[in-house]
Amino acid sequence: DQMMSLANSDIWSTPKLAPLYPNFPIQYRDVQILTSVYETSAEAIAMHLGAPLQSLNNYVMIHNYFMPDVEGMGVVEETNVMVGVSVKNLLGQEFVGGFSTNLLISSDIGLAQGREIHGQPKKLGNTKLSKSADQIEAKVFRNNEIVAHVKSSYKKEETSIEELSSYFPFAQNINHKLIRNIDGTLGINQITARTLSAVSVKNIWAGNGTVELFPNKEAPFHLLPVIKNIKTFYWDADFALVPGIIIRDFIKEQANV
Repeated sequence: DQMMSLANSDIWSTPKLAPLYPNFPIQYRDVQILTSVYETSAEAIAMHLGAPLQSLNNYVMIHNYFMPDVEGMGVVEETNVMVGVSVKNLLGQEFVGGFSTNLLISSDIGLAQGREIHGQPKKLGNTKLSKSADQIEAKVFRNNEIVAHVKSSYKKEETSIEELSSYFPFAQNINHKLIRNIDGTLGINQITARTLSAVSVKNIWAGNGTVELFPNKEAPFHLLPVIKNIKTFYWDADFALVPGIIIRDFIKEQANV
């Protein structure tokens, strides 16, 4: 039994002979992203957060991705809804980043990898980016029902990724990773963080836009309602997905009490 457990510890993902998702790093090339920043209420953000996570401000970012070349996945569509948070580990070190409240992805490979490794709240969905002479828009769907519709002026003003990051430092993605054991008890209960590697932002433009949200029980983007549209950013980049860190491990902490 001990020899079997040692052999099985080398498995990155099941099934053993055809793992669902690849090992790190995972390269993403020529990614197109429409990011919208809007203001919501402090009360709405608080509903999505639990201790020890603390809200940074009242901004929401919706990142709409078209990813034409992802290693091990192919063409992937994704939408990640984020709010800015801070959290401290037991040593008092502070981590700040973007906390994913909802995340829809078109790939079952990416869905499983995101949930099992990073603890992202991924569900299946589709994001359709389209362009016209003076506008870019994103329509987000869950089970063929529209969840969000984002419109933005197209390439109006060149800017920098630093302007987008000024709302909150979203490059570090913070998640609540929670996985149950087969008997229903908690197997994993952690606050995790990961930062993309080898990021190359090729171009980025700012513009004015609107975010429209539609009630949906399975993808409740509408629970972060739009109070004021702030700005939109259209950008393209290459990056790599790499391992992250465990900020808090509540099961280990309870065991040590």
